[in-house]
Amino acid sequence: MRSEIWSLIAYMGAPMWYITLSPADNKHPLCLYFADNKESFNINIHRSDDERFRLVANNPVAGARFFHFLVDMFIVHVLGFGKHRRGLYGDTSAFYGTVEQQGRLSLHLHMLIWICGTLPPNEMRRRILDPASDFRENLVKYLEGTYAGDFMSASLKEVEADVRDASTSEGYKDPTEMLPEIPPSRCSKKKCNGCDRCTDVDSWWSRFRRVVNVLVFRSNLHKCSSTRNKDGSQNKGRAFKGCLDNIYGKCKARFPRPVYKQTGVDTESGSILMKKTEQWLNTFSYLVTYLFRCNTDVTSLRSGTAIKSVLLYVTNYVTKAPEDACSF
Repeated sequence: MRSEIWSLIAYMGAPMWYITLSPADNKHPLCLYFADNKESFNINIHRSDDERFRLVANNPVAGARFFHFLVDMFIVHVLGFGKHRRGLYGDTSAFYGTVEQQGRLSLHLHMLIWICGTLPPNEMRRRILDPASDFRENLVKYLEGTYAGDFMSASLKEVEADVRDASTSEGYKDPTEMLPEIPPSRCSKKKCNGCDRCTDVDSWWSRFRRVVNVLVFRSNLHKCSSTRNKDGSQNKGRAFKGCLDNIYGKCKARFPRPVYKQTGVDTESGSILMKKTEQWLNTFSYLVTYLFRCNTDVTSLRSGTAIKSVLLYVTNYVTKAPEDACSF
């Protein structure tokens, strides 16, 4: 795996994106359909948490089929690879992914992505620090348009209150257990005074922002106390260790993260400090979160140090057992 990935770098240059995708197999309607014995597909599958977990646990083939389907959809429709069209992050020239098996035997993906036209880290740093170039401004626009570390037009307290109020209402449906809603067709008129189609599109975008906030709150919000009791002691009933279960007592996931009110540039190192106002969130893409409804992590690799660290982390799966790691 290390030989393959270094060969890719020698041939394609430095990767631009590092993405982690962790599909929630015990919540997604498609996986529950694969694991069930019913022939007809029903989007709204009303089952308890325990029933859904046992259904998927008793059918690992269904979980593997579901994971393979979602990864294929990500490569084809989000990255646009092999379809001769631009993906969410640009024109994808190559990708390399490793699959890890979690403690409860579900699968998640770590993927490196190469984008056509990406500059080497040293050249990118030179152009970022060049005051006469508009490269920095264009790069910031590109990065801010592809990933973020905040809720959409809301704060953590506002989203938490919205989720709490909505979950107590009658007929509430958890977005993590539903398929994404298809957006309506756009209005073809150049000048429109607010037709029904435009109203439908505006309404869909409003629901999109609200659903994304709920998904990020439920799937991406980090909590260091997940394996701790109220008195701070370790919960022996948990089958896995938490991020604080180490000799240092510090979060292994590096939370809370630094926050920045707006995107800026470190004039000495050339590093871009992306806007981020929520310290308990990682970075992600709104569209990927909306489509896959699970925990995701999207990171832009803009320095040689970050690239080397990620390559070491990804290729460490070569030391695991064959059934625990494989590559795409």
